[in-house]
Amino acid sequence: MKKIVIYPGRFQPMLPHHEIVYKKLQAEFPGAGVYLATSDKVEGSKSPFNFKEKAEIISQMYDVPMDHVILAPQPYLVDSYKKNFDLENTMVIFAVGEKDTDRFPMNNIDDSTGLDMTVRGEPRPKYYQMINTLEQHPALPMEERGYIHIAQTVKSADEVASASAFRKAFTSVEDIEKRKQVFEQYMGTYNERVFNLFNNKLIGDKMSEMIEVMKYLSGLTEAAPVQYGDLDVDTGMKDSEDDDYETKPGYEQDSMINQLGKVIDSEEAGKDAEDMKIKNFKPVTSVKTDDGKEMDMTPGQAKALKKMMDMLPTNRGGEEQSPREKFLDAIQSSEGLANMLDFAKSKNLVDEDVEKVEMPTIDLSDIRDDYSVNVEEGRLKDVIIDAMEMDPEEFKKEYGDSFDQEELVKQYDSNHPDYEDQPEPEMESAPEGEPSQEDEMYNKLITAYENSEEDLAEVLGMSMEDLDTELTDLSLEMGKHMDDDRDEIIQRYIEDTVDNADYKDHGEMDYDMADMEEMKKLAGLV
Repeated sequence: MKKIVIYPGRFQPMLPHHEIVYKKLQAEFPGAGVYLATSDKVEGSKSPFNFKEKAEIISQMYDVPMDHVILAPQPYLVDSYKKNFDLENTMVIFAVGEKDTDRFPMNNIDDSTGLDMTVRGEPRPKYYQMINTLEQHPALPMEERGYIHIAQTVKSADEVASASAFRKAFTSVEDIEKRKQVFEQYMGTYNERVFNLFNNKLIGDKMSEMIEVMKYLSGLTEAAPVQYGDLDVDTGMKDSEDDDYETKPGYEQDSMINQLGKVIDSEEAGKDAEDMKIKNFKPVTSVKTDDGKEMDMTPGQAKALKKMMDMLPTNRGGEEQSPREKFLDAIQSSEGLANMLDFAKSKNLVDEDVEKVEMPTIDLSDIRDDYSVNVEEGRLKDVIIDAMEMDPEEFKKEYGDSFDQEELVKQYDSNHPDYEDQPEPEMESAPEGEPSQEDEMYNKLITAYENSEEDLAEVLGMSMEDLDTELTDLSLEMGKHMDDDRDEIIQRYIEDTVDNADYKDHGEMDYDMADMEEMKKLAGLV
């Protein structure tokens, strides 16, 4: 049976210590083919090089045959190598660095066999086993088992060599000769072709962006560069899908999410302009909708709308548009944008950074009753903030006798001498004996899964392919194998889905289901 050793890694870029590990593996496993495996994933400055570029760097700089560099979408999963090897007649050893050992937790070792066993269902050996188990058991092909070998960590000057340290050092010097010195220091030797690749990839994009930023700060352009800061618009579509919403999807005006990004960037650029004492700085303070209306927009409002977009799922679920796409369509009109802004304000999502006034929980119904006024919720909160910030003359001029400024300040300004803490609102809970909303969702998903994974995917509004992709990602995060630990992975996936409800991947947003339904209704999603 053929034997291979796979050394997976990001290799952004490959450094001499990686080559040392590669050579050590060749020495440790004579007669075995030793391969580097890496993905094609590009992720900003963290992972700037694609597979083709990484392969070129490796072939130019190191003694590694080109056909021993494998493109593996998920380098730690055996399924990534079906096209490269005969799984039935090849034994595989994964060489793993110490920092990656948590991907393969061996936490249920059987004393009699020395094998790591599954913990759910009938006990059986897991797919991944430590290489020392070969002392007791015959080798199995990679279709049935993968063996884990801990590769020795290579250090230089008492520090672990780091690709990220190289990228930081390379981009932190402006002089090209100094960059060549950094290149030779980290790479061990100089190569003109690879240096030019680094210079174009790591420096070229950065310099182009900074030139645009400086033009903006100097007043030479009216709008902040879309790439200033972390502004890539991520609609969640996969590369294989037609993502018409990524840049300018045929709207009359620029995509609203891009316009919001410019407002957000303008705030950051404004801080730089102030520090640099640039007088002709022109902040972006408005957006223009497709129906021709120009609407004022603050950075806090723009950030809230972008967070709301991030809440919405991108899976189309058989529909022509995903919820996120429908949201983007909705805010392109003045009415839809206004509705969403009102919603964001009503849920305290808008942080205007007005001296960071911290408001206690407000029962607006009390104010309506006290003042016998019919004012929208968001407007009432504006009144309270104005009461705490305006002097009496300004407040009187703005609101007349409709509100008592002194009473509002006393009630809501914690610095007022007569302020009294407002009682915490009672949390609504399910009546005793009745399941909570979370329990209902959990039971629904578990019941669907007990029927079949297809039923689970249908309830989640996903295709089986999308569900399988998410489960695979979760298996890597958990350090589990998709075949050996599938029940455990799906159980965890269901629990995470319930915890995150409809607002998965939105950060620290605090929404209940009613809020989500209201937002969907405003966006025309239901």
